[in-house]
Amino acid sequence: MEHFEPGQLFGFFTFMMVLQLLWVGLFVPETKGVPLEEMQSRLGIA
Repeated sequence: MEHFEPGQLFGFFTFMMVLQLLWVGLFVPETKGVPLEEMQSRLGIA
């Protein structure tokens, strides 16, 4: 990590956090208040 400036590392981690936020917002289903049985059927587990 000695080859990178602190600002470059901060920018990289910021970029990765934005990607993670988009992934969660777009692809991870909301499960608040959903019974376990319904979650299993939605996810194709049961």
